[in-house]
Amino acid sequence: MKYGIALGYVSKLNFQETVEGIEYIKENIFSSLKNKFELLNVTSGLITNKYVWLNDDFQQTKRPIDFDVISQNEYGEIIQSNNKWRRHFLKNLDEDNESIKGIITNFTTVNRDSNLDNINSLIFEEIGLEILVNEVDMEFLDNTLIDIYKILCTIDLKISEKYENLNDFHLSKTLTFITYKKLKELYPLLTFSERLNKFGKDNGSFVIQDYAEKILNQKNVGQFSEDVFNLKTYSKLYVYNGECEKSVSVAYAGFQVDRKTLKEQNLILKENSKINNEYNHLIKSNDLPLTISIGVFTNRVSMTILEKQHIGEVHSSIWGNEFIEYCKANNINIL
Repeated sequence: MKYGIALGYVSKLNFQETVEGIEYIKENIFSSLKNKFELLNVTSGLITNKYVWLNDDFQQTKRPIDFDVISQNEYGEIIQSNNKWRRHFLKNLDEDNESIKGIITNFTTVNRDSNLDNINSLIFEEIGLEILVNEVDMEFLDNTLIDIYKILCTIDLKISEKYENLNDFHLSKTLTFITYKKLKELYPLLTFSERLNKFGKDNGSFVIQDYAEKILNQKNVGQFSEDVFNLKTYSKLYVYNGECEKSVSVAYAGFQVDRKTLKEQNLILKENSKINNEYNHLIKSNDLPLTISIGVFTNRVSMTILEKQHIGEVHSSIWGNEFIEYCKANNINIL
């Protein structure tokens, strides 16, 4: 499979159908999530500075994208993940806003250090949810992911009815919850990525939990910063993409850190360079609300439901000339 695309692959949808299908999926995911969880639609911030630093460098594996602000004699930085920005936004709510249960954002940014393949590009897009909570409750987190999955299944069914060329179902009827330990016991001789693919192929959609701490510092695996998620609660939703023949993450959920969790995770990750920024001080002084932070990767959902084999078919980015020529020669429309 060159570039992750099978030899002889032909899209079942023409260009117009593809664009309309993407629009339908994204709009319906957003509106369904907003209504289900009764969230306020907010335009996400795009820049921060080093003093407040509402950014996430994923344990210093993402290089900053910064620029000078001439009129203010300081530097701005492009936000590459807006989980901290969303939580900080909710800090500004006052007593008159008690009816607000959380916010939802459409977030797009540049991921300069992305390892480009058929499910990753230089552009990162997600629908982000930040829901206010009173305590860390894993049952609530699990039920939230189940509700999100039901929404995706409903949209999948509607798309299949809309376009007769597509298969009837792209998402399994069941959603399995599994821990890192259990997954390792099932496939002891496989790598982490191989385990995910094997389990997804055998069982359909699943949520992996209690794994973030287990994969810290492993090669070729996304890393976590100490000041964003409570790593013990971080959970990721995978679906098996039959076109790509692998398990693809389409959503995540996790509670954000409180003062106690930040201290515990600092002992492990030792990101001491971050301890003096304003955001960390807000955590330590309990001035940030406790939230569950959620993201839905709409491009990967679109890929799966529209039976696409490359992310370039569902959103616009930049690609190498060799890849572009390959797509032209094989009649694959890249946006």
